[in-house]
Amino acid sequence: MTTDAAPRERNPFLEAVGRVTLAGGELDFSLRHLLGAIAHEPTLLMHANAANTSQLIELCKLALKVGHIAAEDVEAIQSCLARAEKFRNRRNTIVHGLFAPAESGVGMETMNPAKKALGYHTSAVTVEEMEALADEVAVLRDDMFRAGWNASSAKLPGMGRLPPRIPGQKVNGVTPAE
Repeated sequence: MTTDAAPRERNPFLEAVGRVTLAGGELDFSLRHLLGAIAHEPTLLMHANAANTSQLIELCKLALKVGHIAAEDVEAIQSCLARAEKFRNRRNTIVHGLFAPAESGVGMETMNPAKKALGYHTSAVTVEEMEALADEVAVLRDDMFRAGWNASSAKLPGMGRLPPRIPGQKVNGVTPAE
């Protein structure tokens, strides 16, 4: 089908919202794999298939409590889960918000319904902040893989621990803020 319609203008703001949304899906994927690395309970893993981000984080925390994982690995995994929770909260603000131009004229403001009250909470957000948020997930996913590997697979015969990332090393094209 061919048309003579003018091509659509690209919207960097919507593209950034899409990146944050996709980063959330990638995070869920990594959380499921982390859970598989630290919990060898088939029923728990089966429930994780339909779990949302918040539930996956809670399932991973549960697996840490009942599993047999070295203290240093538990600490690394808990750090990853705290970062995942922080991302989830910020992602939800962006993905589930209504957008309006910021009063300052720079960026947008997300409006989210106030819980147990009338009105909205607003928070400013820019394209750059959303891009940085999506990039954080690439680094977090790398750290989650390393933490999960070191907690489980590294203990198998012939397998070693993955070393920490070298400062300045890119992760999926992203240079982490150290």
